[in-house]
Amino acid sequence: MLSIAAYAHEHLYTLKPCRKEGDEMSQGVARSIYYFDYCGEINTETVLNQVKERAEECGIKKVIIASETGLSALKAIDILQGFDIIVVTSASGSRVKNTGMGDLLIGISDQDVVKKIENHCTMVRGTDPFHNIWAPFNTLTPENIIRNIMYCISSGVGVCMLSTLVATDHGICEKGETIIACAGSFVGLDTACVMRASNSVDLFEDDGLVVEEIICKPRNPKYEWQIQGKKWKGDLEQYRKFHESP
Repeated sequence: MLSIAAYAHEHLYTLKPCRKEGDEMSQGVARSIYYFDYCGEINTETVLNQVKERAEECGIKKVIIASETGLSALKAIDILQGFDIIVVTSASGSRVKNTGMGDLLIGISDQDVVKKIENHCTMVRGTDPFHNIWAPFNTLTPENIIRNIMYCISSGVGVCMLSTLVATDHGICEKGETIIACAGSFVGLDTACVMRASNSVDLFEDDGLVVEEIICKPRNPKYEWQIQGKKWKGDLEQYRKFHESP
């Protein structure tokens, strides 16, 4: 009979790294994390290349791309050929107000972009599970607390989690499935994580959502709003066409 200490070590503390089928069990694994000097769109292609490398190493086939204009999704189509790409975006008609260029229309509003994405990817529209009817009133809610804690790591990690929940709720990912999710700070990509998928209602269950590995993230997740190009770097001009002028 196992002692309590031996049982705990065997069942609670044994790490389960992502690995290819047939690999021997391991007590742990060393993997690198790429830390970006800045948040922002400037990191998008590096994120996708890092994801491709990790997915091939771990035998992961599904990659979630959180994309609100579709531009990150189009770049993923070019770089992640051969992978099952799932594009998660906001509900139709959503917008981010007062970005400095006007109101950003999100939920991939450009129908030409939608058609290109749907020719290569599975696209999912959904509402942020941590967004509720009280959001406009800046009320202190459990959802807001969770969101702000995640932002201490990086806003992209939070969006990776939310996108995985949305994709699983829509039946595109299976609960318990290992996937990679990519997200960013405002627009573009600067974060990627290996995730164990879960439905949103099971988030805090023992078999709920897990961030298994962080592939890359900004070293400093805090950036200025509105964007001024100090802590956030990238080409904002390409997003001007998705804005409504004030």
